[in-house]
Amino acid sequence: MRDDFYECSVAPEREGFQRTIYTIYSVVFVLTLIFFFITFFAWTMLGDTGFILLFATSLICAVVVFLLRRKLCLYFDYTYISGELRLIKVINGKTRRKFLIFDCKQISQIGKVGSDSFSKLKESGQYKLKIATPNGLYANSQLYYVAATIENEQILIILECEEKLLSYIVSTRGKSIIEKDYA
Repeated sequence: MRDDFYECSVAPEREGFQRTIYTIYSVVFVLTLIFFFITFFAWTMLGDTGFILLFATSLICAVVVFLLRRKLCLYFDYTYISGELRLIKVINGKTRRKFLIFDCKQISQIGKVGSDSFSKLKESGQYKLKIATPNGLYANSQLYYVAATIENEQILIILECEEKLLSYIVSTRGKSIIEKDYA
């Protein structure tokens, strides 16, 4: 058996801007938590019901800012190991979360995003779209799609990778999975 290994990481195109926004959200989060505790202690000490509205508002703001902050500064790591593709989401360069892990034998088609076959698969309604790139569908670099059936669910995965990763997948699965209009 042939052991192949390939690994790459995809960073956001505007990484510096996203890091700045992440820092601003972090400061706002800390400030809303401080305001939350001040209104909580004012409400418990004074017993005034007017502080309940401020208390609830600051709690809601803290939760919203925390959740929005987690959507910023995303990276994706793609790892191919002997027929298995692992897609990992990295949040702020620190926290790693499993996005998708599957065997390449489950792949039915690969190709370029924007081609006719991609449009047909996307519009067919059979596939659930999973975007595994921090730059979305409108990235400046080349995007590729992988159509696969994972755990009885048809998924259309968008990747922002080098063609070398696709060559490993094709060597595992065979040339028949390449879309017809791939150039």
